[in-house]
Amino acid sequence: MKDLMLTMMLAMMPAMPTMMYIGAACAVIAIIFYILAKLKMTGYKIPLWAARGAIGFGLFFLICHPTGLFLGLAPAVNFGDAAKFEFNLQPFWLIGLVMLIPGWIIWSFASNKIKSQ
Repeated sequence: MKDLMLTMMLAMMPAMPTMMYIGAACAVIAIIFYILAKLKMTGYKIPLWAARGAIGFGLFFLICHPTGLFLGLAPAVNFGDAAKFEFNLQPFWLIGLVMLIPGWIIWSFASNKIKSQ
């Protein structure tokens, strides 16, 4: 079972930066559209759904970190240029929190606004 999980995690590692950028984009979209909704330019549905996406990706990265540690890996994304031997590794738990916290804040504010309307 551990061998299967290790194989799956190694196969998913090239897709992790893409998932990180999608989750970060969801968080940024949630923030921007929440500000626009406060200015009465849009509704609160778009920031609510974008915040849910950021929460989902944030939870995914938070869960992947202890799983990777259990498998004996160091789950991190490299922001440096590996061709130049520049390694700026950021752990999955940090990436997950960066998406989870703003997503949760915007989700809680947007859902309260939708309930009050």
